[in-house]
Amino acid sequence: MVRRSTTLLVLSALVVVATVVAALPGTWGGFSAATALGASAPPAPARSAERLPATSSAGRTRAARGSASRARATAPARRKARARAKARARAKARARAKARARARARAKARAAKRRARRTTSAATPASSPMGDAGAPLRFGIYPWGAVGAIDRVDGAAPDDPARAMAAVKELQGDRPFVVHLYGDYTGVDLGAADRLLSDARWWSEHGVGVEAVLRYRPAAALLGAGFAPWVRAVSGRLAALPGTVAVQVGNEANNTASAAAADGAYPGAVPAIARAVPAASDAVRAAGRSDVGVGLNWAADGSPCTTSGFWGALRATGGRAFTDAVDWVGVDVYPGTWSAPARTVVPSSAAVAATVTDTLRCLRTKHLPAAGLGASTTITVAETGYPTAPGRTEATQESVLRAIVAAVDGVRATYGVTDLRWFSMRDANTRSGQLENGYGLLRDDYSRKPAFAAFRGLVAAGGR
Repeated sequence: MVRRSTTLLVLSALVVVATVVAALPGTWGGFSAATALGASAPPAPARSAERLPATSSAGRTRAARGSASRARATAPARRKARARAKARARAKARARAKARARARARAKARAAKRRARRTTSAATPASSPMGDAGAPLRFGIYPWGAVGAIDRVDGAAPDDPARAMAAVKELQGDRPFVVHLYGDYTGVDLGAADRLLSDARWWSEHGVGVEAVLRYRPAAALLGAGFAPWVRAVSGRLAALPGTVAVQVGNEANNTASAAAADGAYPGAVPAIARAVPAASDAVRAAGRSDVGVGLNWAADGSPCTTSGFWGALRATGGRAFTDAVDWVGVDVYPGTWSAPARTVVPSSAAVAATVTDTLRCLRTKHLPAAGLGASTTITVAETGYPTAPGRTEATQESVLRAIVAAVDGVRATYGVTDLRWFSMRDANTRSGQLENGYGLLRDDYSRKPAFAAFRGLVAAGGR
């Protein structure tokens, strides 16, 4: 009886609790009236459309729309990425094509050199991009006033480009004619190449040939390694000018006496030049300019036939790449000034001729073979002159000029000489009276010395 009463009380209490809870809306603390009565929980209320799971139809539609929107938003970026990838691929393909072209040009040039060495004797030098040794001499000149002086000199009078152009055109006449220009590698002067190219372009646009000298003048020894890349870049730019006929790598690397006048005063000049010559050759050949000659020069002193380690060092450092790349070698010879006879005497025509002939003979028969350079390598008289000064008259300058040209012309076929450059067209500073300020065929005011007319006549006659 007691047990039944207890049971009824419990059931009554549960009914009361269920009635109260059922009166509450929804759920209360996660506990529903049905749960209290032991019934199964009803399904959870549906979520809003924005929160439908992707497995529902509406959710899949929303997800698809979101994916499409994101795809549209990122499409431009994907297109740009694909375009950049294609551009990189094309650039790489072009670079590979250029490399193959350079390799083919080098192989072709080396094969031509080998054929020339097999078929040509030292007594009959072959033609080169610089010309045929059997043809008339091609003349040229340094057209400005300032010089790299060995001794201290006063400053140069300003150049007048219009008057310089007029004088060069008069010397040129209707013959091939070349201006001999200089540009310096220092490793720190970033405008040097642009200045040289501007000068070269100006002359080229006026129908004058250009021969550019790329001098080795690093501001510090550690900058020397940049010379070959600089030479390659500048040579490629020069090759784009139609008037360019030659590139000379370095200047008088065997002369260690003066940093203002010669590259030999800078440490590492010889190996730097030996490595840079192939760079210049590669650049002009890659530009399709097989007509541009690449070479270097040598300063002849009072003993031009003395054996020097300069030539063997070029060969040892540069190797086959160097010997295959050299088209010509220049000689700087100044009879009665830096070469025999001594400057204290008035040089006779016979003495001048002897100096010139001996210098060319020893260059051809002794020095070029020591550098591994054969008959296919032609010779240019890259600098020659006779400066006027007190005790050195303008009449003597004219006489020496005629003797130099006659001597070169007399042996050009024997020793393979194609070109001659006079140094220089205009005095740097006539009034100073200093030797190295008086190289010109013109005085510093552009008035003429007798040698100007003499040189003009020799150019017109092809040296004869």
